[in-house]
Amino acid sequence: RHEEKVTAVKSTHHDLLLIGDSITQTLGDGTGEYAPLKSVWDKYFVPRHALNLGYSGYRTENILWNLANGELDQAESPKAVTLLIGTNNTDDQHYPAIHTARELFAGTKAIVDLIRQRHPSTKILVLRPFPCGGPDEKPDPVTGRAVYHRSAKALAALREAGELTRQLADGKHVFWLDIGHVFLRADGSINPELMPDRIHPNTEGAEAWARAILPTLDAMMAGTTVPG
Repeated sequence: RHEEKVTAVKSTHHDLLLIGDSITQTLGDGTGEYAPLKSVWDKYFVPRHALNLGYSGYRTENILWNLANGELDQAESPKAVTLLIGTNNTDDQHYPAIHTARELFAGTKAIVDLIRQRHPSTKILVLRPFPCGGPDEKPDPVTGRAVYHRSAKALAALREAGELTRQLADGKHVFWLDIGHVFLRADGSINPELMPDRIHPNTEGAEAWARAILPTLDAMMAGTTVPG
């Protein structure tokens, strides 16, 4: 996948790069149950000449390597980048080694710093990591579908890191946005109708995600005043 993306970066100009883990990958390059999300990609991101640089299972260190090894080799800088990363760094459900909030923040900052170094004119939108399932989540009683159920410690680290990433925004080149609320019910729990597995948005969740970021993203790409 990395080699294919490097080829795409070097052969075709893209105004927008979406960088992240599987949450980003499923938005436009998903298969199986996530294939329908391509309708959201085609509706909102193809017209903005976007390239999907999401990778399933990736953490900040993996993304940093990708970017340092060809995925920022555009001849002409993109207008904007979105960065959604970090949920796998604190994932104690699937990874033997996890990162603290400060380590996750440092990794996110390293990615932002590299993009700024390579493409100083590119605007960067750092998205706070989306909410994910906690220790009380149970498989769906009807379908038996597995859900993400990370520990309270992992969730606390992710929340803290997400808040720390706010510091990366300077209001000129780097912007920060928290849209986690669009995936929550009134009681603060994750809405399974938007995130059935409690981490990956489905088509309706992806639609909510796109609508939540586009006012900010379009302003960044146009060079106009960013709302908020």
